[in-house]
Amino acid sequence: MTTIRVARPEEYEAIGEISVRAYTEAGSLPTDVDYAPVLRDAADRAEKAELLVAVTGDKPVGTVTVVRPGTAYAEVSRPGELEFRMLAVAPEAMGNGVGRALVQAVIDRARQDALERVVLCVKDTSTTAQKLYRGLGFQRCPERDWKPVPDVSLLAFLLDL
Repeated sequence: MTTIRVARPEEYEAIGEISVRAYTEAGSLPTDVDYAPVLRDAADRAEKAELLVAVTGDKPVGTVTVVRPGTAYAEVSRPGELEFRMLAVAPEAMGNGVGRALVQAVIDRARQDALERVVLCVKDTSTTAQKLYRGLGFQRCPERDWKPVPDVSLLAFLLDL
């Protein structure tokens, strides 16, 4: 059984490695900038946002960073919204519902906080992730699409609550 909870400091290193492995295997790392150190720095995400972890037994198998508007990791969120970033599932745990459970945990947090919507950006080539988000009811929000670097196009999605 998989449990979703706030990450613990002793898990940060494993969470960072899961993030890098997941992005690498999905072909989601940009070629013109070294994004791996950002993914690996789970401690910074835990300090500046809310870092959730999916654990099976006591082993981390996935993670997501929950972001409030106007904070260090916010990209597209606005007041009344909750954003999530860096959703990653260990390759060996793919297909077991871990990603869906992590996104659902974000949605549940937004509802508990009486927020209006959940927002995110995903690389235009990340079709598996886009399928997950659409399956959970997220809709495209093209007016918030953006490019953090020239070779990376991020597509915005939102879920009205």
